[in-house]
Amino acid sequence: MQRIVAAGDRVYMKFFDLDFFRKEAEKEGFELFSFKGFDDSEFEEAIKDAVGLILIDRPLTEKHISVLEKCRIILALEVGYDFIDLEAATRRGIVVSNVPAYCTDEVATHAVMLLLSVSRKLLALTESVKKGEWDYNLAKPVYHVKNKRLGIVGLGKIGRSVVPKARGFGINISAYDPYVSDDIFELLGIERVHEFDDLLRICDFISLHVPLNGETHHMISERELRIMKKDAILINTCRGKVIDEYALLKALKEGWIGGAGLDVLESEPPEGINPLAQLSNVIITPHSAWYSEESLERLKRQGMEEVIRVLKGERPRYIVNPEVLAGKKLRAEN
Repeated sequence: MQRIVAAGDRVYMKFFDLDFFRKEAEKEGFELFSFKGFDDSEFEEAIKDAVGLILIDRPLTEKHISVLEKCRIILALEVGYDFIDLEAATRRGIVVSNVPAYCTDEVATHAVMLLLSVSRKLLALTESVKKGEWDYNLAKPVYHVKNKRLGIVGLGKIGRSVVPKARGFGINISAYDPYVSDDIFELLGIERVHEFDDLLRICDFISLHVPLNGETHHMISERELRIMKKDAILINTCRGKVIDEYALLKALKEGWIGGAGLDVLESEPPEGINPLAQLSNVIITPHSAWYSEESLERLKRQGMEEVIRVLKGERPRYIVNPEVLAGKKLRAEN
C-alpha cells in the first residue's frame, strides 16, 4: 500500500490523533504513517518511499527532498510554507500545496482584537482587577481609536479581511503591498502608500500580513521601529521572524513605540519566558489566531482533499509552485 507521511509537532498539537487523515487515506487505498521523531536520518528513511507528505513547520530541506523517490505532493497543512525548500521540490517536479483560506476570518478578527486590547490597555486593567483593585487610572493614558489610521502590510486574503473589521470601529485605513494592483485598493476603498517607510510614519497602528521569505525576514527592525510614531502599536499575526524581537524589545522599553500585540514569536514555543511577555504594553497569544472549531475542521478537510486530489491524478487547487505542471497531463477535476 502506498504511504502518506504526516510529520511536525504542530500536526499533533492541532490534531491529537490522526484518525480523520488515516481513514480518508485508507478510503482511497493509501496508508497514513505518522512520524514524530527529530532525527534527520530516521525522517529520511520514513519519507523516501512516500507518495505524499503532510507537514506543519517540519523543515523539509533540499537534502530531505533528494531522498524522495515516489513523492508527488508535499502539503503544508497551514497557510505558510516557508519551512519547505520550494526550489528543490520544484526541481524534482513535486507539487507543493498549502491550505490558504481555512482561517482567514479568524486571523483577521484576532488582529483587530489585539489592536483594540493593546490600545485600551486591557492587560493592565484585567490584571489589576485580579489583584482586587478597581481603578481605571492605572491604564492612563488611553485614547479612542476612531479616526486613527491603521497601516496594513500585505493585502492578501487576511489583510483584505481586516479592512471591514477595522473600518467598523471608525478607523481609517492605508496599506502597503507592492505586489497588488491599484484595482484592489480601489475596490477596498483604502489609501495606497507606495513606500513602506511612509506607511510607518503616518499610521497609529501597523498590522503585518505577509509571508515569511528573504524579503520579509526582519522587515521590522530597529530602523523601521524608529520611524514609527511614538505611540504607535505594532500587530503581528503572520510569522514571528518578520520582526527583529531584540529590536522590538529595545523599542518598547525605551518608548520608541507605544505597544505591541503578537500572536507569533521568532522562536515557538519560546525557551522559558520571552522578555516581551514581561512588558505591560505587550499582549502575546500562543499562535492561536488561526483557531476556531470551524477553522480546524476546514483545515483537515481541505488539506486532505488536496493530497488525495493530486494522488488521484487530478489538478491541485492550492499549488504554490505551478511551474511543475508545465507539460504534465492531469485529469480534469469533476
